[in-house]
Amino acid sequence: MSTTFTAIVSQNSRPPKYTRHYQPRHPLAKRIIEQIESLEIRPQTIVQTMGYLPKHTIPACDRLRHVLSNPYLGLDGSYQDARFGAEKFLAELLSIVDIKYETAAEDIAQIQYRLANQSTHTLSKKPSIAKIDFDYS
Repeated sequence: MSTTFTAIVSQNSRPPKYTRHYQPRHPLAKRIIEQIESLEIRPQTIVQTMGYLPKHTIPACDRLRHVLSNPYLGLDGSYQDARFGAEKFLAELLSIVDIKYETAAEDIAQIQYRLANQSTHTLSKKPSIAKIDFDYS
């Protein structure tokens, strides 16, 4: 059992119902996950509210899990699809979980700054990128 999962279980005295597969690696992700739990929103509902078609629910939920478990919240371009760019996906997610973008803007700016200023040594390593193309017709 992960330490994050254990911490959430001990705080709430029951396992998280909607977010048990997420392992936040950024404080903003933790805040989003806490909000998902408090609002009792299913991942499927989140992605469908974002405009993903029902036939794209599974890959969109995979992207949601990736974003909430990624130390850069997916802003590193490590997971892309044809519907949203990285920052727009995060902005839509924040809107759905009732977190004002302005309250998260500083965290997002810090991530983007860190990504822009990584050393060339780190940038020389090519990250694996999952790119999913959906047919939105």
